[in-house]
Amino acid sequence: ATGIVTGIVIAIAKEAPEIDPTNISSLLNQTSFILDQNGKVLEKIQSEANEYRTIVNLNKIPKHLQDAFIAIEDERFETHIGVDPRGIISSAIDNLKAGDIVRGASTIPQQLARNLYLSNEKKWDRKIKEAYLAMQINKALTKDQILEAYLNRIYLGQGAYGVQEAAQTYFSKNVDELTIAESATIAGIVKSPSKYAI
Repeated sequence: ATGIVTGIVIAIAKEAPEIDPTNISSLLNQTSFILDQNGKVLEKIQSEANEYRTIVNLNKIPKHLQDAFIAIEDERFETHIGVDPRGIISSAIDNLKAGDIVRGASTIPQQLARNLYLSNEKKWDRKIKEAYLAMQINKALTKDQILEAYLNRIYLGQGAYGVQEAAQTYFSKNVDELTIAESATIAGIVKSPSKYAI
């Protein structure tokens, strides 16, 4: 039985798209700006994918905001290999107890892989491909590079993609100006952007 399951997993993983994790930033659509002669923003223009996004370097994102996302989304982010076996087991137990899917086990690299390369369909083969791609991402990039790409990619409601646009959308300030409370609010939105977005 183990051999059959392993064979199925390997076959599904081989169907995953070929990726180059080193070019992740080129896959992120950015917002265009129309400025006046003094450099003041007159208008923001969404990308072709209807996304507002301004990419910022990780060193511009407050540590408390980074920590909030890690605490909410992937508490063992710094130590796992792209997938978190402990998280998967814990999630499976919680879901079995509840008799429904009440908790996911996707890590930050898995979410990044899904958002960049896969669809959101809820199928086992997509989860296997997601895990396989997450391990490739984890092998090719540093944890800081993964976190930066994730924080610039994640959807946070109201058309805001990435933490810079979320800071502008909800608090009319740049991400590096967010307080701890504002950072916690933005990180909390990620669980259900359509429900929690202000």
